[in-house]
Amino acid sequence: MEFLETNFGHLAYKKHGSGENIHLLFHGFGQNMKAYDSFLPLKQENDCYLVFDMFYHGQSSWKSVKQKLTKEIWREIMVLLMEKEKFEKFHLVGYSMGGKFCLITYELFPNFVKSLLLMAPDGIKTGFWYNMATFPGILNRLFRHVVFHPERFFRTMDFFHRLGLLQSSLIKFVKSQMGTRTMRAQVYFTWNVFKPLRPDLGQIIKMIRMNHTPISLFTGEYDKMVTTENLSRFNSKIPHISLYVLKSGHNNLVDETANFLASKTSR
Repeated sequence: MEFLETNFGHLAYKKHGSGENIHLLFHGFGQNMKAYDSFLPLKQENDCYLVFDMFYHGQSSWKSVKQKLTKEIWREIMVLLMEKEKFEKFHLVGYSMGGKFCLITYELFPNFVKSLLLMAPDGIKTGFWYNMATFPGILNRLFRHVVFHPERFFRTMDFFHRLGLLQSSLIKFVKSQMGTRTMRAQVYFTWNVFKPLRPDLGQIIKMIRMNHTPISLFTGEYDKMVTTENLSRFNSKIPHISLYVLKSGHNNLVDETANFLASKTSR
């Protein structure tokens, strides 16, 4: 385990391989670096995978919830990482929340990124949960109340489910992310610290097209959290993008993507 010490907290990561072909792998909300265990067999001789625990996850820590994670701070963190590990060019791999970090990183360092591999990325079409977390004033306090006192909220969700207004997969996903007080605190603090991070999609698309950066986008046919349809406008603006729709839901998309990539390399 390695730790990148910064003024804002420490970022935990593991280094797999010693090649010059650097890959940065960012996991989704509620996960840790083990989410990418299925990707490790894909590593080639000249590859080096840096697999992270994001802040508020795994063994990474953030010093103060009052300090928001801005693009400027993330740029500083990435520069420290590049200096420590002595690399400049790199590939980006991200799932869900980690996909948003890939997009932000590309926006900040478009000329340093060799390729993008995104799996059901957050940050392209923002969903209800993220919006709720960033509401101002009294509505943000309402969100905090929901996170720390969820009983009535869960009963309301179950009621709407019985009426056919909410899908079972959404109910299951929300309850899996907010099942304990610790998990609900992680939801609240993560969203509040990360909320300034909003990719400038117009600039990202412009640079991907200008640099002809290789980009692959994986979605799950059964994913109700980040759907293929929700990403279609983004996709349509990048002519060379490689699109893959796997027979997968949201939670198992990383493993299914690894299986798909493994099958391609074995042919």
